[in-house]
Amino acid sequence: MAQIAKASKATQKKVAYQKKQEDSGKKVLEWIFGVLVVLAIIFVIYSIFIVS
Repeated sequence: MAQIAKASKATQKKVAYQKKQEDSGKKVLEWIFGVLVVLAIIFVIYSIFIVS
């Protein structure tokens, strides 16, 4: 019975770790896309000033 409890705890820790990693990964992706959008806007503004 003790081995089942240990396996259960290990599984719970693994699930919690996966959830934490998933949340962290989503946050990183949001930052990457946000920075790309900002760079695109800056490039558009730069291009407008260069053309005119």
